Amino acid sequence: MVRILGGKAKGVPLKVPASARPSPVRLRKALFDYLRLRYPRRGRFLDLYAGSGAVGLEAASEGFEATLVEKDQEAVALLRENLRRTGLRARIVPLPVEVFLPEAKARGERYTVAFMAPPYPLDLVQAFQALLGSGLVEKGGLYILQHPKDLHLPFGERRVYGENALTLVEA
Repeated sequence: MVRILGGKAKGVPLKVPASARPSPVRLRKALFDYLRLRYPRRGRFLDLYAGSGAVGLEAASEGFEATLVEKDQEAVALLRENLRRTGLRARIVPLPVEVFLPEAKARGERYTVAFMAPPYPLDLVQAFQALLGSGLVEKGGLYILQHPKDLHLPFGERRVYGENALTLVEA
C-alpha cells in the first residue's frame, strides 16, 4: 500500500497503476525531509513519469505547486482519482515526457525542483540529460534523477537508499 507520508494529505492511500514502480517509502521520506529544509517557501515541483503520483502528490501535500507528467492513460486516470482522494491541487499533464519538455521550455515554464523517475528500461542518463538541457529549473533549484544504485553518473550529488539512488544536480 502506497500512502502520502506527510503534509496535508498524510496517510491517504494511493491507487497504483500496473505500469508504475512507486518510489520506496525510505527514499521519499529522505527526499522530502531534505526538500522541506532546503525550500521552506516550497515553490514549483515537476514530477516526470509520475506513475501513481507518489512523489508529485507528496510534493503537493508538502505545499509545493505540483505538475505531474505521465503518458500512460491508466496511470493518468488513477492520478486524477488519487488527486480527488487526497483533496490536493496539482496539474496533471497527459503527455510523454519527450513532448512535454520542449513544450514547457517554449512556454517559459520554470520549476524549483524537477524530479524524474523514468522506467528503468529507458536510457536513464539520456533521459536525465534531456531534462538538464531543458533549462526548466530556476537558479538554486534542483534536478533529481531516481535510478538503480548500480548506475553511477559522472556528475551531481549521489544518495543511496536501498536498491535505489538519487542523483541531485543544482541549477
